Amino acid sequence: MIKKHISMVVIALGLLVGCQSTPSQERRDHDDVTRMERVKNYDGLIEHYKAKLEQRADDSIVEEKLAQAYFKKGDIESASFYVQHLKKKGIDTPSLHQLEGQVFDANDDTENAISAYLASIQKGNNSAYIYILLGVSYAKIGQYDAAYEAMGNARLRGYDDLAVKNNIAMIHIANSEYDKAIKILVPVLKDHPSNLVVKSNLAIALIKNNQTEMAKQLLENDFSSRELNEIATELTQLREGHE
Repeated sequence: MIKKHISMVVIALGLLVGCQSTPSQERRDHDDVTRMERVKNYDGLIEHYKAKLEQRADDSIVEEKLAQAYFKKGDIESASFYVQHLKKKGIDTPSLHQLEGQVFDANDDTENAISAYLASIQKGNNSAYIYILLGVSYAKIGQYDAAYEAMGNARLRGYDDLAVKNNIAMIHIANSEYDKAIKILVPVLKDHPSNLVVKSNLAIALIKNNQTEMAKQLLENDFSSRELNEIATELTQLREGHE
């Protein structure tokens, strides 16, 4: 009887230890996901979340994470499939609305992207990034005042100044406000002289503002003479086509 009692205690302790190991497994899973996200191993993330669904089918949280992984990988069709599946299930989270908007935007469905972003905000998404996404979409359909306002909201929420100013400058360019774009980008480039995106956008604004030679000088260390002439010609023709 004593041996039997000791055996039961050992078994009970074994079960207790087994239960306590669960947080450790969760920590390893979290660390694995963090590591894969850091190196942008989206294939690994997809397989990770698929394995989770094999263990626990129809887990909406995992399905949304899987949709996010597909989107970041660039597999828009798969991301859209899971987003629509979750919508049919009645999932109504701010993050899902944001992802839905990003999928719409990737499919050039800007009007529906805006609606999804606004739904995300209405559901409580108060992040700076949702306003960046919203501002870019408004600019695409020519609603420049709304685009400026959205970028301002992103700025008020602490979004990176470099990204916000670059986006605002691009809105000015889209709205044919080239002088305003140049005034924003010149000091930004002074602070970030190696940023090719800012440099290229400033060159676009200069060319559209009939300052082609200055734009060529700006880019002469980054492109060949032939490439610069091709860029200048293309942008000049684009400018004239919109006048």
